[in-house]
Amino acid sequence: MVKISKLLLLLLFAVSCVHLRAQGLRFLNPIDSINGRTSYSVFADDKKVFFHQLDIHFDMLLPRVGEVGYILHVVDEEKGVNFNIFYDGRGNDLIELNEEGKTTLIRSRFNRQGLLDKGWISFKVSINLDKHEISMNIDGQKQQAHVKSLPATLSPQIVFGRFDYLIEVPSVTIRNLRIRSGEANYYFPLSQSSGNVVFDHQLKKVGRVDNPYWSINDCYHWQRLGAMKFQHNAGASFDPQRHLFYGYTRDTLLVYNTDNRETTCRVFSQKCPVDVNLGMNFIDPRSRKLYTYEVYKYDNLADRPQDEASVASLDLNTLEWTPECYTQLPTQLHHHGSFVDTLRNRFCIFGGFGSMLYSRQLHEYNLVNHQWQQPKNLQACTPRYFTSMGIDSLSRYAYIFGGMGNESGNQSIGRHYLYDLYRIDLATDSAEHVWTIDWGKRQNIVPVRNLVVMGGYFYTLCYPEALSESYLRLCRFSIADGSMEMLGDSIPIHSDKIATNANIYYDPVVDKFFVCVQEFTDDISSTISFYSIQLPVLSDAQFAEVSKLPADRRLCYLAVALLLIVVASVWMLYHCYRKRKQVIANNEIIDVQLPDTKPNAIYVFGSFCAFDRKNRDISYLFTDKLRELTCVLLWYHKQGGISSKLLGTILWGDKPVDKIKNSRSVLINHMRKVLEEMDGIELVYTDGYYHFVTSHPFYCDYLDCARQIFTEQYTEQSLLSILCRGKFLLTQDSPSLDQFKSETERILKPVILRMIKHTYANNELKLTLYLVEAMLHIDPYHVESFSYKIKSLKRLGKVYEAQDASRAFHEEYIKAFGEDFELK
Repeated sequence: MVKISKLLLLLLFAVSCVHLRAQGLRFLNPIDSINGRTSYSVFADDKKVFFHQLDIHFDMLLPRVGEVGYILHVVDEEKGVNFNIFYDGRGNDLIELNEEGKTTLIRSRFNRQGLLDKGWISFKVSINLDKHEISMNIDGQKQQAHVKSLPATLSPQIVFGRFDYLIEVPSVTIRNLRIRSGEANYYFPLSQSSGNVVFDHQLKKVGRVDNPYWSINDCYHWQRLGAMKFQHNAGASFDPQRHLFYGYTRDTLLVYNTDNRETTCRVFSQKCPVDVNLGMNFIDPRSRKLYTYEVYKYDNLADRPQDEASVASLDLNTLEWTPECYTQLPTQLHHHGSFVDTLRNRFCIFGGFGSMLYSRQLHEYNLVNHQWQQPKNLQACTPRYFTSMGIDSLSRYAYIFGGMGNESGNQSIGRHYLYDLYRIDLATDSAEHVWTIDWGKRQNIVPVRNLVVMGGYFYTLCYPEALSESYLRLCRFSIADGSMEMLGDSIPIHSDKIATNANIYYDPVVDKFFVCVQEFTDDISSTISFYSIQLPVLSDAQFAEVSKLPADRRLCYLAVALLLIVVASVWMLYHCYRKRKQVIANNEIIDVQLPDTKPNAIYVFGSFCAFDRKNRDISYLFTDKLRELTCVLLWYHKQGGISSKLLGTILWGDKPVDKIKNSRSVLINHMRKVLEEMDGIELVYTDGYYHFVTSHPFYCDYLDCARQIFTEQYTEQSLLSILCRGKFLLTQDSPSLDQFKSETERILKPVILRMIKHTYANNELKLTLYLVEAMLHIDPYHVESFSYKIKSLKRLGKVYEAQDASRAFHEEYIKAFGEDFELK
């Protein structure tokens, strides 16, 4: 029964936290209204007394624009205590812990962009009344100061945001607020969707907030960010790398910044070489170019001006247009789907309607030779238009979903709605049918031109195109079986004109979907509106649940608790039965040996090493700069190389261009000379890009590791033979490689964690221990993987080793974070 009780508590906690995945209180700071700024008093008028130590711990999202103001105030007027946390993100990028009106106790400078890329960060203020110390911990970086005047006890007001005459407030977001002092422990999830009363985790009324913005609403309601109006034919696109929307005509570019909500206008020095009609476009993330194209315009090619291109690219750095192609396709293709395949340097479109026909051809535009290739008929697919396309993150598969059409492709015999999914193997451009779902009697819908593939699902916007005043809904489909769920509320769309369109984009840095909707008042003038919604996006039922008052939730949790008691009891009986029938044993001798070095090899896991064709160690030939260059070229290997300009910037920063050029030339020549000692690798310069060309017998542990992971052709043994060499880029500490390290480790962490869980479940405990050590190379304080180390040691009967390891880990964790933890 003890185990059943623990399971029940765990399940109850999971249910109560379903709505906590997306939570937080954002602070408002309207420039024109001091009274409209957010102020959150944690305990309102109920003063608490704290002895010995006071800890204030919370998660925080920084504002994406440069702002300044006060995050937190801890004030006990009777004891003469007045501390505040001051934030400056206007380029100075610092957070101060101040003793109000007296001095700055702690000043911490931080990398704002780095913290923005992380998303939620941990923030903690600790006041030790016994030792007269105060500390501030930002994302694991702790600083402390001595404050001689601290009293023996505190009964402070704890206020976030606007307080008294301190009215400057940065638009931070906080969640999971914990106030601790000895046995007292207060927890505020801040997961509400409305109200000025703040509840703790037990749904008791505790604090008060004025002018709150409850972030969970952003996970259901689409925010209309802004709009652009054009009197001429226009196109629009979104760049997730810069968080910018672009709207353009032949003469003008409007840029909307989703971070600061500002729009800028630029007039092109030379107008767009394409006569923009439908405004079809895409962005190549590698070249940072926006391409605009018109697949068909002239029935008689003799009518086309000689200098009018069908495809042109806009350099988003210089804002200069370049004509790319003058060939048009044989027919117009309204409402085709499209995707960019950067791995193969191409842009592909499928389907569409024109000349009274529906298409099932896959047209490919080559980004290197700037030409449309011979189209390929996807015979497995029904000819269609109003279809949606997208590509997975590894560029292995593209997907075609839905639309309207018929088997013959002839518009004159009518059309029907399609609710099917096809997968294109991008290595062969062959399509296979995945599923067709029965739509039943529900209102028919069509998808927008693109879809976003995430894990085992794809997301797209769908709408009833037959309605003049229609609406878009975000739909999530399972790639495996087609099960669908509508998420979020709706976006209005006026769909009278055939050129009406919408597109959805995913920005991984802010974890949001962005949408642009282009609506036409006639065949030329249009309005392009921008929207965003925060992930995870909630369904109608989920949002209704999180919007309930706490009293309603108590009744819901009671019903769920009764159900879980029954489920937990049945589960435990079944589990005990299985344990009686199964004896867990692992007598297999498992070990991982560090493989012998190979000739013609470069190793970057652990210490940097290189071996020539006779397997002699030639690591000494690689100077620090050569090692840095080697790592940069490995980093850009899968992207097809790195431009000479970017290479110079990475390696030499802000040096004059002529000095960079000379240094780069010398370094490249030196690298080529060293590589002459090896077979199977050479450094080449092609189309403005430096890159390694490798072949057998050359070997690199990083390239081998990347190949195994991206093709998913790895085993625990094969990856461990690489990881056991040590931490990735262990001996390379150049700042230019920080992103390479973090990106590689970000990819490795979930793979290693999956293998830890898999080997532990299979009782391959020695492999588990090796994998845990590999994880701790990446994240020395990874609690979940360390818990598997302790459990594995105990299963192997090494109880004392487990105790020593646990004690050492606890001590290091407390030093780093100032708090203890519990193993799972």
